[in-house]
Amino acid sequence: MMSDKIGDFPEQDPRGVAFHVAQTAVGAADIAIPGAGYALQQIVGHFVGEPLQKRRDEWFRQLGARLLELQNRFEGFDPSNLEGNEAFVSVVYEATHVAMKSHKEFKREALANAVLNVAIGQTIDEALQGRFMACIESFSAAHIRLLSVLAAPSAYEKCVAMANRMSMGSQSVIIRAEISTDEISEPLFGVVVADLIREGFIDGGMNVMTTNNAFLSRRTTATGDSFLAFIRSPPG
Repeated sequence: MMSDKIGDFPEQDPRGVAFHVAQTAVGAADIAIPGAGYALQQIVGHFVGEPLQKRRDEWFRQLGARLLELQNRFEGFDPSNLEGNEAFVSVVYEATHVAMKSHKEFKREALANAVLNVAIGQTIDEALQGRFMACIESFSAAHIRLLSVLAAPSAYEKCVAMANRMSMGSQSVIIRAEISTDEISEPLFGVVVADLIREGFIDGGMNVMTTNNAFLSRRTTATGDSFLAFIRSPPG
Protein backbone atom coordinates (compact mmCIF):
# COMPACT_ATOMS: atom_id res chain seq x y z
CA MET A 1 0.00 0.00 0.00
CA MET A 2 1.35 3.39 -0.97
CA SER A 3 1.63 5.93 1.87
CA ASP A 4 0.39 9.53 1.52
CA LYS A 5 3.10 10.77 3.89
CA ILE A 6 6.15 12.61 2.61
CA GLY A 7 9.11 10.32 2.91
CA ASP A 8 12.47 11.33 4.35
CA PHE A 9 14.87 12.47 1.65
CA PRO A 10 18.17 10.58 1.49
CA GLU A 11 20.65 12.04 3.96
CA GLN A 12 23.30 12.55 1.30
CA ASP A 13 21.07 14.88 -0.67
CA PRO A 14 22.14 18.50 0.01
CA ARG A 15 18.50 19.62 0.27
CA GLY A 16 18.12 17.68 3.50
CA VAL A 17 21.10 19.39 5.13
CA ALA A 18 20.34 23.10 4.95
CA PHE A 19 16.78 23.67 3.87
CA HIS A 20 15.76 27.31 3.81
CA VAL A 21 12.92 27.95 6.26
CA ALA A 22 12.48 31.64 6.95
CA GLN A 23 14.27 34.92 7.39
CA THR A 24 14.62 36.95 10.55
CA ALA A 25 12.45 40.02 11.04
CA VAL A 26 14.87 42.38 9.32
CA GLY A 27 17.71 40.15 8.22
CA ALA A 28 18.26 37.45 5.66
CA ALA A 29 19.67 34.63 7.75
CA ASP A 30 18.64 31.14 6.73
CA ILE A 31 17.29 28.94 9.46
CA ALA A 32 17.90 25.21 9.26
CA ILE A 33 16.88 22.43 11.63
CA PRO A 34 19.99 20.38 12.36
CA GLY A 35 19.40 16.66 12.04
CA ALA A 36 15.90 17.02 10.64
CA GLY A 37 14.89 14.93 7.69
CA TYR A 38 13.79 16.29 4.34
CA ALA A 39 10.06 15.82 5.14
CA LEU A 40 10.26 17.95 8.29
CA GLN A 41 12.30 20.61 6.49
CA GLN A 42 9.67 20.70 3.76
CA ILE A 43 6.79 21.06 6.21
CA VAL A 44 8.49 23.83 8.19
CA GLY A 45 9.63 25.56 5.03
CA HIS A 46 6.27 25.58 3.27
CA PHE A 47 3.87 26.03 6.15
CA VAL A 48 5.95 28.17 8.53
CA GLY A 49 8.80 29.79 6.64
CA GLU A 50 6.95 30.83 3.50
CA PRO A 51 4.01 32.55 5.29
CA LEU A 52 6.47 34.46 7.47
CA GLN A 53 8.49 35.47 4.43
CA LYS A 54 5.31 36.61 2.70
CA ARG A 55 4.29 38.67 5.74
CA ARG A 56 7.70 40.31 5.94
CA ASP A 57 7.78 41.11 2.21
CA GLU A 58 4.28 42.59 2.32
CA TRP A 59 5.23 44.75 5.31
CA PHE A 60 8.26 46.18 3.51
CA ARG A 61 6.21 46.76 0.35
CA GLN A 62 3.72 48.71 2.43
CA LEU A 63 6.47 50.83 3.98
CA GLY A 64 8.05 51.50 0.60
CA ALA A 65 4.76 52.61 -0.95
CA ARG A 66 4.00 54.89 1.99
CA LEU A 67 7.46 56.48 1.83
CA LEU A 68 6.97 57.23 -1.86
CA GLU A 69 3.64 58.79 -0.95
CA LEU A 70 5.40 61.06 1.54
CA GLN A 71 7.75 62.18 -1.20
CA ASN A 72 4.76 63.47 -3.14
CA ARG A 73 3.13 65.10 -0.12
CA PHE A 74 6.09 66.83 1.51
CA GLU A 75 8.31 69.14 -0.49
CA GLY A 76 11.96 68.41 0.11
CA PHE A 77 11.39 64.95 1.53
CA ASP A 78 13.78 62.45 -0.04
CA PRO A 79 13.61 58.79 1.02
CA SER A 80 17.22 58.30 -0.04
CA ASN A 81 18.31 60.47 2.89
CA LEU A 82 16.85 58.04 5.40
CA GLU A 83 19.72 55.58 5.10
CA GLY A 84 21.83 57.65 7.48
CA ASN A 85 18.96 58.53 9.82
CA GLU A 86 19.63 56.42 12.91
CA ALA A 87 16.27 57.26 14.50
CA PHE A 88 14.52 56.05 11.36
CA VAL A 89 16.53 52.82 11.20
CA SER A 90 15.75 52.12 14.85
CA VAL A 91 12.00 52.66 14.49
CA VAL A 92 11.90 50.48 11.36
CA TYR A 93 13.60 47.69 13.29
CA GLU A 94 11.22 48.00 16.24
CA ALA A 95 8.14 48.28 14.02
CA THR A 96 9.18 45.30 11.90
CA HIS A 97 9.68 43.16 14.98
CA VAL A 98 6.10 43.90 16.10
CA ALA A 99 4.61 43.66 12.58
CA MET A 100 6.02 40.17 12.11
CA LYS A 101 4.11 38.97 15.18
CA SER A 102 0.67 40.21 14.16
CA HIS A 103 -1.78 39.79 11.31
CA LYS A 104 -4.01 42.62 12.57
CA GLU A 105 -4.33 45.34 9.96
CA PHE A 106 -4.87 48.15 12.51
CA LYS A 107 -1.55 47.28 14.15
CA ARG A 108 0.34 47.29 10.86
CA GLU A 109 -1.26 50.63 9.98
CA ALA A 110 -0.27 52.12 13.34
CA LEU A 111 3.28 50.77 12.97
CA ALA A 112 3.63 52.13 9.43
CA ASN A 113 2.40 55.54 10.58
CA ALA A 114 4.94 55.54 13.40
CA VAL A 115 7.72 54.88 10.89
CA LEU A 116 6.47 57.64 8.59
CA ASN A 117 6.24 60.18 11.40
CA VAL A 118 9.84 59.53 12.39
CA ALA A 119 10.84 59.70 8.72
CA ILE A 120 9.51 63.25 8.39
CA GLY A 121 11.27 64.37 11.55
CA GLN A 122 8.85 63.80 14.42
CA THR A 123 11.00 63.60 17.52
CA ILE A 124 10.08 61.53 20.53
CA ASP A 125 11.97 60.51 23.63
CA GLU A 126 13.60 57.10 23.17
CA ALA A 127 12.01 55.69 26.32
CA LEU A 128 8.60 56.98 25.29
CA GLN A 129 8.99 55.53 21.80
CA GLY A 130 9.75 52.11 23.24
CA ARG A 131 6.71 52.38 25.47
CA PHE A 132 4.50 53.38 22.55
CA MET A 133 5.74 50.45 20.49
CA ALA A 134 4.92 48.11 23.36
CA CYS A 135 1.42 49.59 23.52
CA ILE A 136 0.87 49.06 19.79
CA GLU A 137 1.84 45.43 20.31
CA SER A 138 -0.40 44.87 23.33
CA PHE A 139 -3.39 47.08 22.48
CA SER A 140 -6.46 45.84 20.65
CA ALA A 141 -8.46 47.82 18.11
CA ALA A 142 -10.83 48.66 20.99
CA HIS A 143 -8.03 50.51 22.82
CA ILE A 144 -7.28 52.71 19.82
CA ARG A 145 -10.95 53.31 19.11
CA LEU A 146 -11.83 54.37 22.65
CA LEU A 147 -8.71 56.50 23.04
CA SER A 148 -9.51 58.32 19.80
CA VAL A 149 -13.05 59.14 20.92
CA LEU A 150 -11.89 60.26 24.36
CA ALA A 151 -9.37 62.60 22.72
CA ALA A 152 -12.17 64.63 21.10
CA PRO A 153 -15.74 63.64 22.07
CA SER A 154 -17.08 66.82 20.49
CA ALA A 155 -15.89 65.59 17.08
CA TYR A 156 -18.42 62.74 17.12
CA GLU A 157 -22.01 63.59 16.19
CA LYS A 158 -23.56 60.87 18.36
CA CYS A 159 -21.67 62.12 21.42
CA VAL A 160 -22.81 65.70 20.77
CA ALA A 161 -26.42 64.62 20.24
CA MET A 162 -26.46 62.64 23.50
CA ALA A 163 -24.85 65.53 25.41
CA ASN A 164 -27.53 67.88 24.16
CA ARG A 165 -30.24 65.59 25.56
CA MET A 166 -28.72 65.39 29.05
CA SER A 167 -28.32 67.94 31.82
CA MET A 168 -26.49 65.68 34.27
CA GLY A 169 -24.94 62.23 34.19
CA SER A 170 -21.65 60.43 33.56
CA GLN A 171 -19.45 60.96 30.54
CA SER A 172 -19.45 57.21 29.91
CA VAL A 173 -23.04 57.57 28.68
CA ILE A 174 -21.87 60.15 26.14
CA ILE A 175 -19.03 57.93 24.94
CA ARG A 176 -21.35 54.94 24.74
CA ALA A 177 -23.55 56.86 22.31
CA GLU A 178 -20.67 56.57 19.81
CA ILE A 179 -19.26 53.20 20.90
CA SER A 180 -22.09 50.72 21.39
CA THR A 181 -21.97 47.50 23.40
CA ASP A 182 -22.06 45.64 20.08
CA GLU A 183 -18.72 47.23 19.19
CA ILE A 184 -17.13 46.97 22.65
CA SER A 185 -18.91 44.85 25.23
CA GLU A 186 -19.39 46.18 28.75
CA PRO A 187 -16.82 43.85 30.37
CA LEU A 188 -14.26 44.64 27.67
CA PHE A 189 -15.01 48.36 27.93
CA GLY A 190 -14.01 48.28 31.59
CA VAL A 191 -10.80 46.40 30.82
CA VAL A 192 -9.84 48.85 28.07
CA VAL A 193 -10.51 51.87 30.28
CA ALA A 194 -8.37 50.36 33.05
CA ASP A 195 -5.53 49.70 30.57
CA LEU A 196 -5.62 53.28 29.26
CA ILE A 197 -5.60 54.67 32.79
CA ARG A 198 -2.70 52.41 33.77
CA GLU A 199 -0.65 53.64 30.79
CA GLY A 200 -1.41 57.22 31.75
CA PHE A 201 -3.23 57.87 28.46
CA ILE A 202 -6.52 59.02 30.05
CA ASP A 203 -7.30 60.58 33.41
CA GLY A 204 -10.17 58.21 34.27
CA GLY A 205 -13.31 59.03 36.15
CA MET A 206 -15.79 58.67 33.30
CA ASN A 207 -18.47 57.32 35.64
CA VAL A 208 -18.38 60.35 37.93
CA MET A 209 -21.58 62.38 37.85
CA THR A 210 -21.11 65.72 36.11
CA THR A 211 -23.02 68.48 34.33
CA ASN A 212 -23.37 68.91 30.58
CA ASN A 213 -20.52 71.43 30.60
CA ALA A 214 -18.06 68.56 30.97
CA PHE A 215 -19.77 65.93 28.84
CA LEU A 216 -17.66 66.66 25.77
CA SER A 217 -14.40 67.39 27.57
CA ARG A 218 -11.22 65.78 26.29
CA ARG A 219 -10.18 62.93 28.60
CA THR A 220 -6.77 62.10 27.17
CA THR A 221 -3.54 63.17 28.84
CA ALA A 222 -0.59 64.78 27.05
CA THR A 223 0.98 61.30 26.85
CA GLY A 224 -2.20 59.87 25.36
CA ASP A 225 -2.30 62.64 22.76
CA SER A 226 1.36 62.00 21.91
CA PHE A 227 0.63 58.32 21.40
CA LEU A 228 -2.23 59.08 19.02
CA ALA A 229 -0.06 61.52 17.09
CA PHE A 230 2.64 58.84 16.86
CA ILE A 231 0.33 56.24 15.30
CA ARG A 232 -1.66 58.50 12.99
CA SER A 233 -0.81 59.19 9.38
CA PRO A 234 1.39 62.28 9.04
CA PRO A 235 -0.73 65.41 8.44
CA GLY A 236 -0.70 67.37 5.23
